[in-house]
Amino acid sequence: MGIARRQFLQAGLTSLIGWQFLTRDRVALAADQFVRQATGSPQRKRALLIGINQYKTKDDSPNSSQNFSQNNLSGWLPLHGCVNDVELQRELLIHRFGFAPQDIVTLTDHEATRANINDAITEHLVAQTLPDDLVMIHFSGHGSRLGNYNTLVPVDSGLPQNLENLRDITLQEWRSWLQQISTDRLLCVIDAGFYYPNISTLGNFRLRSRVGRNDWQAPTEVAQLEKQVIGTILRAASGDMLCADAQWSGFSSGAFTYALVQQLWQITPATTINVVMSDLATTLDRRALHNDNLSIDKQIAAMVELDPTKQKAIATSTFNALLTTPDFGSDGVILNSTDRRTADISLAGFPITVLSNYMAGSILQVMATQVAAATPTIAKESEATPTPSQPISAVPQTTVQVKSRNGFNAKVEILNDYSSLQKLETGQLLQEVMRAVSHNVKLAIALDSGLSKIERVDATSAFSTLPNMFGVNANEQCADCLFGVQSASYGLFTVGHTPILGSFGSVGESVGVAIKRLQPFLESLLAAKLIRTTENQATSHLNVKVTLKAMIGMDERSVILASKAAARATLIPSNNVNNIARTKPINIGDRLECQIENFSDQPLYVRIFCLDPRSKVLTPNFITTPYANDGIIPPAETLTIPYPKAPMNWAVSAPQGMVDVQVVISRSPLLQVAKTLEASQRQASSLNGLIAIPNPLQVAQALLDDLDRAGKPSEFGNLVNISDAWMLDVQQWATFSFNYQVA
Repeated sequence: MGIARRQFLQAGLTSLIGWQFLTRDRVALAADQFVRQATGSPQRKRALLIGINQYKTKDDSPNSSQNFSQNNLSGWLPLHGCVNDVELQRELLIHRFGFAPQDIVTLTDHEATRANINDAITEHLVAQTLPDDLVMIHFSGHGSRLGNYNTLVPVDSGLPQNLENLRDITLQEWRSWLQQISTDRLLCVIDAGFYYPNISTLGNFRLRSRVGRNDWQAPTEVAQLEKQVIGTILRAASGDMLCADAQWSGFSSGAFTYALVQQLWQITPATTINVVMSDLATTLDRRALHNDNLSIDKQIAAMVELDPTKQKAIATSTFNALLTTPDFGSDGVILNSTDRRTADISLAGFPITVLSNYMAGSILQVMATQVAAATPTIAKESEATPTPSQPISAVPQTTVQVKSRNGFNAKVEILNDYSSLQKLETGQLLQEVMRAVSHNVKLAIALDSGLSKIERVDATSAFSTLPNMFGVNANEQCADCLFGVQSASYGLFTVGHTPILGSFGSVGESVGVAIKRLQPFLESLLAAKLIRTTENQATSHLNVKVTLKAMIGMDERSVILASKAAARATLIPSNNVNNIARTKPINIGDRLECQIENFSDQPLYVRIFCLDPRSKVLTPNFITTPYANDGIIPPAETLTIPYPKAPMNWAVSAPQGMVDVQVVISRSPLLQVAKTLEASQRQASSLNGLIAIPNPLQVAQALLDDLDRAGKPSEFGNLVNISDAWMLDVQQWATFSFNYQVA
């Protein structure tokens, strides 16, 4: 890479002025000031992205359960999603946060040796970074624990049984390397685990941790290192937390990395770190590995490492202090355009629950970015990115339709006026217009590797007879739940291998009988999957805000659990958009209350669905007075559910665990949902409170029917009439996802 300009200038200034007059720090400061004055250089943004899949473990043969079991006992497995993590972060940094491609160094697989990682930090970051520059470092791969030290595992490090081949990087060394970078604006992301639970897979996930060694002694130079403060560290796991390498629909990634990247595509300058990490921790708890011993607030504390003097400020700190954030969210970006009409795009701005079911036919708006102030004089083309003082806004340009999707990448084609002068260009950002959801969404059930070959064959056959459901081998495909055995009885687990309460039968039950018994559970899970495909707080234009409150304790003290507004609404006052999240659990017996503010001049219609740890789908009973009209929010008014000071209670009930609340709001009445629910509501044993929906799959399908009928923009004509999909217009509905933890 050659001698860095900072080192050259330091040497020159030192020789001119003399060491007797300047300390090393003052030389560095003088050199930095000289560089700024001489070049007029604005803030530079540099990144080092490291991702390792191909560790040298035993041959991995995923189609062989015997080989897989042997690998599982070897102490680690190759990973699948780390290189994709690098790609996801690189696209985010370039197209969302204005990093120049040449200022991003990537080390993947065989390149990511201990020596190469150290050299890249030294030559790319330490030697070239000035005090006001922004630095981003990402590591995805295996972690480990040696003695009292957590370590990162480069590609050339082996198992700890052979100490001569051990080249782990202790976190003390890692921090000491990064401490040499001359900037406080440093963000480090570590998607690796350190605790090895004597298995390399759990549920439908591979674990990003390698077997460790308790008796390992650190070299003297490592043992003498003190813990350094190096800016902000976001990490997937700490202590005994587990870290998941996840198989999604069409691609693999770190569960932590995808959840973080998706949030960063959508955040605006006012978004706090606490809100982002709360949503991220909840996503991981529900979609990946559940931490029995850690509440969401404790998981957040474990995932964020700040300067101790700033730790208490996490609730009010924003990512804008580290990454200059545009004023608008983005759902994707054009990666390259093959001609005027077609392009390859990334869709990493969508939550995984939406992306996994995002269908060809969906429509997106191409947004041209507009900088409010003129770009300042620059020294290099690579520095031509907006500075923090330059607000960035988006201007609608043209529309495109998804023709095919593979994982988080897709191909699109211009939808309107092919003869226009508009053309697709790399780096143009995308926002959702219409969402296509297939009529044939199915539930994928992973078969636990602990089942025998005969049990797996019987389960595969039994699942094939159920409509809209199919079985897959664990760790090979994206799955929604897991079928396995516990204490000699069959039942269902989450994909992170947490038992689904109430799903386990009697000892001696056959596989076929068990699966027939489990059909209602599976239909509820499929219904929940369909409802979650409508989540669109980040893309909705509906002028509405929802606040979920809890009345806690004997004195019923009111506490806001979360407050969310449609991100692309136009009529909500800026001082009313206070997206917040409470992370502490609430107790059985506390009461809940949902407030919905309608800022528009027309009525809106609402339906609330609760998805509990037993996989039951519940909804408030809107049949009896005064609740019969609780599904309607008048123009410019606030609706409170349940009706204040009335007999109906929305009480927090057993069992313990995480509860999802989906608040669906539409411009049009949800008539099909009401019709499908009417019989079960009138037959409910209690006319107050929440009722369990006996036919959740039919209700979920009715919901999508209603949203599909809510209206399609006339300018798209027949192009949106896709026979095998529901077409949902983001102007017409908003689905807000809330979560609360029952202690």
